[in-house]
Order: sequence, then structure tokens, then C-alpha cells
Amino acid sequence: MKQLLFIVCCCCVFSSFAITPNTKQPRAKYSTKKVYEPAYDSAYIYYTKGWESYKAQDFGAARYYWERGANCNSNIPSRYSSAFRLALMHQNGEGVGVNNEIAFYYYNLAYANGKSVGNVDATKNIASYYESGIVVAKDNRKALEWYLKAKRQGNKYCDEDIARVRQKIAQNL
Repeated sequence: MKQLLFIVCCCCVFSSFAITPNTKQPRAKYSTKKVYEPAYDSAYIYYTKGWESYKAQDFGAARYYWERGANCNSNIPSRYSSAFRLALMHQNGEGVGVNNEIAFYYYNLAYANGKSVGNVDATKNIASYYESGIVVAKDNRKALEWYLKAKRQGNKYCDEDIARVRQKIAQNL
């Protein structure tokens, strides 16, 4: 019995030496640079699940996932795409009642202050809200400003809108 106890104690002591790191060896340097992996980002996951639900006509689930995706702390396109899709749902009344105020809020969130990750279609929709006077006061100058923002952000379909609004401004409409 004493021999067994001695063996167990020796094993414990030696195993603790084996676990203790050797402090004389230089530590490996790890990069602190954050690598973007969309499959592990919550905004990407929520956007994807929302899109799958939307295609299956489960608008409640789509809204649930896109709300979470839009409100993530991420700064990736999926966050802003979630906000855009959610705004469209509220504007068109898909699975929710039509609510242009909430749609306008989510369009502004999807705009992302003009960053390249922002949704260019959301920026154009904000311009159309100003041009039509939906939720906000009708203002062609602001509409032109937003159409130009959408163009700078990369929207390829704003040229006709810009020309139309410039004509309205010239005619004082």
C-alpha cells in the first residue's frame, strides 16, 4: 500500500513538471490582427438565416433574424444588408404592417454613413423618401444630395434620378 501511495505521489509531482511551461524558451508571437471570417460573424449568420426564412415565406423568422443581424456590432456588409431587407419588409408590409417610419430608420442604418460596406440601394431609397415626401418633408435638394451619395457609394442606377431631380429644382417644383 505504501508503495502504491509513493507511486501515485511521484506521478503527480512529475506530471506537474510536464504541464508547467518552460519559461526559458521564447514564446511564440501571435498576430493580434483580426481576420474577417464571414462564416463566424453573427451578422453574416443572421442575414443568411433570415434570407433562408424569407425564401421559405416565413416572414416572422426572417424579420427576427434580420433584426438581430442589423443590430450586431459588426461592421460588415451582412449587417447593412440585414437592415436593408428589414426596411423593405416594413415598407412593403411583408409579414408586418406597412410602417414607413421604421423602414426609413432601417434604410438610414443600412446606409452606414456612406462607408463602402453600406447598402447602396438603401441610400437611393432614402433619396426617394425625400423626393416623394414619405415620412420626411418633401425636399428635392435633399433628395439630390442623397442620390449623389448613392452614386458616390457605388449605385449605378441613379443617373436618371439625379437628372429628374435637377430638373425639378431648376423648375422650382
